[in-house]
Amino acid sequence: MAGEKKKNISIKDIAKEAGVSPSLVSFVLNGKQKQYRVSDQMADKIRDVAKRMDYRPNGFAKSLRDGTSHTIGVIVSDIANPFFANMVKSIETTAEKSGYMALFASSDEKASKLADLTRKMLLKEVDGMILVPCEGSAATVKMLAEKGIPLVLLDRYIPDFRTNYVCLNNRKAAFDATGHLLKKGYKRISMVSYDLELSNMQDRIAGYKEAMTKAGLKNEISIQYVDLMSLEKSCGKAVYNIKESDSDAIIFATNSIAVQCLKHICDLGIRIPEDLGVICFDGGSEFDFFYAPLTYISQPIERMAKKSVEILLELIESNDGLTLQVEAEGSLIEQSSTK
Repeated sequence: MAGEKKKNISIKDIAKEAGVSPSLVSFVLNGKQKQYRVSDQMADKIRDVAKRMDYRPNGFAKSLRDGTSHTIGVIVSDIANPFFANMVKSIETTAEKSGYMALFASSDEKASKLADLTRKMLLKEVDGMILVPCEGSAATVKMLAEKGIPLVLLDRYIPDFRTNYVCLNNRKAAFDATGHLLKKGYKRISMVSYDLELSNMQDRIAGYKEAMTKAGLKNEISIQYVDLMSLEKSCGKAVYNIKESDSDAIIFATNSIAVQCLKHICDLGIRIPEDLGVICFDGGSEFDFFYAPLTYISQPIERMAKKSVEILLELIESNDGLTLQVEAEGSLIEQSSTK
């Protein structure tokens, strides 16, 4: 009938359609599936029914009942970077399935901006936060911990500070990447990294050094550091130095470094892989169009992002002060940039 108001779908309606109890539906839609030992199959069924029936929870009423906003704050380094964009999408999807909304922001790798964004999100009364820490942000992370704000660090951690985090096992990934080049016969392997104290950069450097030292090539260790704020120029200098040092292979610590360095490699007429073997961290569509698609370390971005949300929601809802630290394993994807 024209103008008839659409009926609000209730938990009881979903329970009737799914053939389960209203309490079971409530557990799943409120993110308490694990707490009440609801199977993944049953939880998926309930969520599918809720989605099909266009269920819209009354967030205001829920907040009044349990004293939470059902909102989480998420600050990444650069939301325009495909790596973090994919991460954000997975966080949003995972949070939404548990009845939470995520607020997103980018720090642009600036500690002062991250601190300011954190304060603003706390004013929004978010229930917890997921942060990709940048250099100099330890004080902000410690402040959140002291205030008892549920917190999970993602992609990076703060050395010597005990908090929850989800990241790649960067040391092993870099060790494996270097080992792959060594097995291919390369000996004079260089690395290009940001000149930052970030845990992921330092762990990748450590893994590279360990593999070279184990292979008896400690004297061949060569690291070129580039500046985040003048990336194109410093990458040009790094490539020139690598050419002059007669390196036969190179490991790029990030895909953003790889993009800039490849431009200079092509300008200098260096052929890949004939003159230079190349491995980078994280693939990307831009590399698929390169004449020699790059061998790269693939990170399980979606799984890492999903796990960070799961840990955060467990902290929010259990309030038991857990400290969970997860290191995911990367995978080496071999392509034509290593002979």
